[in-house]
Amino acid sequence: MSETHSSDALEDFVTRFSKDAERQGLPVIAQPKLTGYRFSGSDSEAATINQNELPSEARACKIGRYTVIFGSLPETPTLPAVRETLRRYRNQCVIARSFLSTNESLDLQLYLMGPRGSEWERQWKSLGLFLERDDRVARKLAWLRPRDPQRDDESFAEFVRRTFIARPWEGDVAARSDRTLDLEEPSPAGLPRNTAEEFDSIALGGDEERSGEEIVEALVRAWEQRGKS
Repeated sequence: MSETHSSDALEDFVTRFSKDAERQGLPVIAQPKLTGYRFSGSDSEAATINQNELPSEARACKIGRYTVIFGSLPETPTLPAVRETLRRYRNQCVIARSFLSTNESLDLQLYLMGPRGSEWERQWKSLGLFLERDDRVARKLAWLRPRDPQRDDESFAEFVRRTFIARPWEGDVAARSDRTLDLEEPSPAGLPRNTAEEFDSIALGGDEERSGEEIVEALVRAWEQRGKS
């Protein structure tokens, strides 16, 4: 079972996302220590995960306040193959979390790249949804790539729209309100951390069944309930 494509493809994935983040003014810092096999704070062999239990390829970056692990899905669109790959990347995220503070751990994300041609395959669509519903250790998103490499830019732009660097209000000036909610800015004084996290969950949750009006109503309710729990 192959769980990676090529190093070049994974590097392209990381480079694309990093450049988009930098265009939004977010600092991008590589974090290679997060993709090792040893937990933070110990040189003991007991404080390691066997490398056979980890993905063969992974990259990590600190982007703004978020930490992102990048990796690849297997070539084979089967549930056992995806489960095994997901298990290994979850193990890698456990290693990463040992280097992060509690708040940083809450912002850990795992982005996995699908094989060439996975974008419109029914099996990959289902497996991508399965992967993204797994909320253990880190939030997960899948970029299912098109068959034609010339469509990579368009496909990747669609992927980015579901991530924390998306800025939908910047694309339509007429649709902007007087004030915008920028989730990448530090929480304003007096805003509880759990309220900011709820804002993230509502705005970035990827619930396609919610209308824009329903999302706004949910954000308003979260604001009204701030500090009550």
